[in-house]
Amino acid sequence: GHAGGRYDADVSRWTLGYIIGREWEPYAVAAFEARFRGMGDSYRGRYLETTGFALHIDAWMAEACDDLLRYEVERYNTLRPIAYTNWPTLDPLTHPTESTGDEEQAWRDRVGRPVPRAPAEYENDAIGLDAMAVRATAKNPAGWFASYHAYPYYPDFMLYDPGYDTTRSRAGRSNYFGYLRELKRHHRGVPLLLSEYGVPSSRGMAHLQPQGWHHGGHDEVAMARIDARLTREIRESGAAGGIIFAWIDEWFKKNWLVLEYERPLENTRQWHNVEDAEQHYGILGMYAGSDTAARPLGGAAARWRGMPALPYPAPRVGAEARARPALRAGSDESYLYLAVEFPDLAGQPFPWATEDVIVALDTYRRDLGQRALPGGLLSGEVGFEFAAIFRDSADAELRIVPGYSPYVGGEAIDTLGDDYSRFARRPITIPALADGRYDSMFVITNRARFARDGRFFPASGHNRGRLRYGTAAQSTLSDWTWDRAAGMLQLRLPWNLLNVSDPSTATLLYEERAGDDIGTARSDGFRIGVARVAATPGAAPALLATLPAARPDGTWGAADFPSWEWPTWTVPRYHERLKPVYDSLKAVWSRP
Repeated sequence: GHAGGRYDADVSRWTLGYIIGREWEPYAVAAFEARFRGMGDSYRGRYLETTGFALHIDAWMAEACDDLLRYEVERYNTLRPIAYTNWPTLDPLTHPTESTGDEEQAWRDRVGRPVPRAPAEYENDAIGLDAMAVRATAKNPAGWFASYHAYPYYPDFMLYDPGYDTTRSRAGRSNYFGYLRELKRHHRGVPLLLSEYGVPSSRGMAHLQPQGWHHGGHDEVAMARIDARLTREIRESGAAGGIIFAWIDEWFKKNWLVLEYERPLENTRQWHNVEDAEQHYGILGMYAGSDTAARPLGGAAARWRGMPALPYPAPRVGAEARARPALRAGSDESYLYLAVEFPDLAGQPFPWATEDVIVALDTYRRDLGQRALPGGLLSGEVGFEFAAIFRDSADAELRIVPGYSPYVGGEAIDTLGDDYSRFARRPITIPALADGRYDSMFVITNRARFARDGRFFPASGHNRGRLRYGTAAQSTLSDWTWDRAAGMLQLRLPWNLLNVSDPSTATLLYEERAGDDIGTARSDGFRIGVARVAATPGAAPALLATLPAARPDGTWGAADFPSWEWPTWTVPRYHERLKPVYDSLKAVWSRP
């Protein structure tokens, strides 16, 4: 979040104004006020001054802005409008559903819902900055304005405050418009600029929002539609304008939900985490690999067949050779790609009514993990950490061995409530099991909380392991598809979903015991098994074909699994293209 250096390009012809700084954290503002209590809360400068209700930090930032204006006048004989950066977390409004930590703890004590470990969240309504405390002097015709970075999904008061929850713009119900309208009312007489807004086109979703404008989880078409609506609502609210965030996707950015699991952290810029919402706000998308080598779901089968086939031992019986699948694997800076070919089904729809497919992945050490497929269908000498289960085009899911998920399980909504003891630090380790059990990859995105009046908001989240069916042309968030002509199941899995913490160095999450830092290990390659299962309703499931072929005793042998290793890198490959949001915003801004 820090930028510095010598800027030697002359951009003065295109400079509309200045916005100094980035968002302040509430604890920093509170600490500033406590430390400089005697400094005074007024400032009288040449171009800016404060009114009597300013905080010390308002006065300090007014002085900093005034100093910049003075420099421009003396050096370039120029004045431009100016503001400092603010955001909803530090707005000057009061939000009845946003309790402070002390207020929430009081309610928890009263009703007997303790929090063993405090959630890592800012005090989002404990202190505020107010641009109305600053005004331009008579010597400053360029003026002063208010600048906010405001997104529709955070903080939680934007989701829960009753006044916002019932507001409608011309386009329909909108909590975001309710907030903008109140923010504009407070800044009456001062231009209000939304200097950051938008939603990201990431697979990962970090916070849920009532209208579906979540922090991630949008394909690029949905992103274009939502950003266009937010732009129209900014105008309808009476704000002076908006600046969409951002021009390009930024692979170095971090998000709270996955930040701890991108290790080493300094390598985040080396790979593209499609589960990280912060990396996907761009109008200009930055995509892994080269455009000519991309493997779009539903694209040319030849691209997928260009990946090397894993060298499994030849089957022992001729019939097995005719029925068994083949598996190809590849990778780039975003995904693991798998192509499972079923030669006997080429040219046909997959018979989902009577058959399932399971793709099991051993991502670290053969001796650890779940040695049985889901339901105990087949066991052996290799332990799997993940199982992708395909029952039909509407029912596919990646599941994880118990204990290896960094997040709590799906039972959190029903039984956990806000019992944060389940969030206590525990090792991200891999048990050795043989019971065929795999867990959901459910994650809590919105924590349970109390409002100031004692109203309780339960936790909510989603299953990040759900696999979306479709082609790349149908959705940029498609995870898998069935290529009928080729008889091929095409699957792409994000590295983060497989607990790979840095694919550029083949590093993944693993630790024997919990320490201060989350532990990692170097990958020893992946082992991948495939099972085609008869799943006729009313009948017990039965194996139709497997890869590798089962031994005579009906089990898998460790020696039958080749290890697949992907090439690491020091310089990431990427290509770029404009997302649909470019055209949707162009259309909005071209209208009078």
